[in-house]
Amino acid sequence: MLALRTSIERYIVWITFLFVYIILASVALYQGSVQSPDTGRYIRLADLLISHQFNYYRFYTDIELFSPPFFYSLPVTLFAVLKLAMNDQWIVGYQTVNLVALFFALFLYIKIACHLEIRKWLIAFSLLVFLTSIDFLLWTRYILTDTVFVLLVMCAIFAVTTRTNKHSSSRILIAAILLLLLVARPSSIPYIVVLLFFAFMPSLSQKMLVNKTLFVRLGICILLSSVFYSIVIMANASGFIESDTIDYWSKWVEKGVVIDSRPETYIIYEATYLGTAKLHLYRMVGFFTPFAKDHSVFHNTLNGLLLLGCYVVILAMFRYSFSEFEQNNTRANAIALLSTLIIFVAIFTSTILIDYDWRYRYPVIAPLILLTTLIFDNYLNSREGKNNYGTRQHL
Repeated sequence: MLALRTSIERYIVWITFLFVYIILASVALYQGSVQSPDTGRYIRLADLLISHQFNYYRFYTDIELFSPPFFYSLPVTLFAVLKLAMNDQWIVGYQTVNLVALFFALFLYIKIACHLEIRKWLIAFSLLVFLTSIDFLLWTRYILTDTVFVLLVMCAIFAVTTRTNKHSSSRILIAAILLLLLVARPSSIPYIVVLLFFAFMPSLSQKMLVNKTLFVRLGICILLSSVFYSIVIMANASGFIESDTIDYWSKWVEKGVVIDSRPETYIIYEATYLGTAKLHLYRMVGFFTPFAKDHSVFHNTLNGLLLLGCYVVILAMFRYSFSEFEQNNTRANAIALLSTLIIFVAIFTSTILIDYDWRYRYPVIAPLILLTTLIFDNYLNSREGKNNYGTRQHL
């Protein structure tokens, strides 16, 4: 029994990992794959790419989309390859791709947590938290790019947090991952900006953000983004700036839309600088809200447990990370990276529009859980009066 207990304690993270993955994969397989309007668009684009025999120049010049088609290169290519390789069974192939992406996203989550020397039992517990994530329970079964994008985000975070400035190969790897993010979806822009900043300007990022006033500085970023947004929208309304993209944003602004197709969230728009900035801030709140009027009690309960739990831990225990910021170490850099990434994704999404089902929040769920776990581990370290975190955990 002692030997069994020792083995369980030693492999608790991997045992939990397999348990969580099997549950999430089983839910996806049991419920079956789902297609959405975006799936249909990718299918049409994949057929066009096939008709051009994967000549991307001809493909890009043959279509007109709101966003440049370059931003959809990865999903369209993936759809096209699967359709050619598997014919009518390509949807089964894509579901397999999603499940593989889920597996490695959770795997990288563990590797990042271990690199940051978080306690094994706490890593295992945080993996169980994924079972309360509606996003991981829902989007894995959709024939969409979201789960693949989650994997790319985790790859990028892993590459940045474990990079070594002595090796140029680490920067090449980071650049390659960011390129894949770029061609995965238009909403990759905030991820690329933040990850580029931390990966290729480490001295500047440490000076600006690896600081115990991190949340204050990010709060200032939110306020400045709302002010800038209001200036751009009002300049467009006065005719000072002309842009089809800003015209499109303005249509939603004039209607007071906070979350797309959720009238209960709309506000009466005041066509002033302050009114526009206020709408942007409302959307920021909407991005993080865990509840929706038409969601089931089960849905709202899981969302509330996960999101509110993370927010409470982060806000209540952030001060216990001050020692990490004073030492300017790997854990402090990770806290700054994860916090900045989540906030900038929220700012970008609020600038465009919060989507009806919060689909674009899905890629920051794993970083949010990781940030919460890391900050709670710092709290435990401070309670135990630790000055170091022991031997690095190799799993």
